[in-house]
Amino acid sequence: MSKVRDAFGSLSVVVPAYNAAGVLARTIGEIEAYLAAEGVPNEIIVVNDGSRDGTVGVIDALGMRVQSISFGVNRGKGAAVRAGMAASGCDWVLFTDADHSTRIEHLERFAARADSADVLIASRRLPESRIVRAQPRFRQRLGRTFPAFVRWLALPDIEDSQCGFKLFRREAARELAARQTIERFCFDVELLVIARARGLRIAEVPIDWDNPRDSTLRIGRDAPRMLWDLLRISYRAMRGGYSG
Repeated sequence: MSKVRDAFGSLSVVVPAYNAAGVLARTIGEIEAYLAAEGVPNEIIVVNDGSRDGTVGVIDALGMRVQSISFGVNRGKGAAVRAGMAASGCDWVLFTDADHSTRIEHLERFAARADSADVLIASRRLPESRIVRAQPRFRQRLGRTFPAFVRWLALPDIEDSQCGFKLFRREAARELAARQTIERFCFDVELLVIARARGLRIAEVPIDWDNPRDSTLRIGRDAPRMLWDLLRISYRAMRGGYSG
């Protein structure tokens, strides 16, 4: 009997994809193989976020193996995840990065916490977590600084809000997607702030994380925007904007 199937029933897997032609087919194949071995009924939803490489061709080649949503222009990872979550139809919804830096096999660790949570999030910063391949030093500094700001301003009890592997009960996914407004890299923080405001149960799960070599995050461009969005989220939460 599969622990993963028992814990999650059926699973929607949302994969936001931006210029992911080099990794997407492999990631989808690995996800399909694992879920088939575990006997988990599933759907895979790939959201093309205005890619400018061959991502569209890869999605076309996958054919009926995946559902696809496509944006004509790049709107942001948050917008892609929101669209995929809104389109999902299974008991639980997972969003995971196209580079598979957090592998689908981690679902077995998550299964043990499913009964007691509505939102399960991967964490690279718990004592049991393991970094397989470290980031460059400047990214490590950002990786320490931004979570500190998140804990200070928005989520004092969450160690890692940014890892791209999160699971939601179907009802929670629909509610959060309907209320989410941030479309770029700080969307994870907003989802968790909304979840807290709505009384949803959140659990962090330690993972083994492999640093992606081709991250779409650009420090000079995106870090100021992330901080600005974090301030917006904090201000809105302080005023009760996520509670009504």
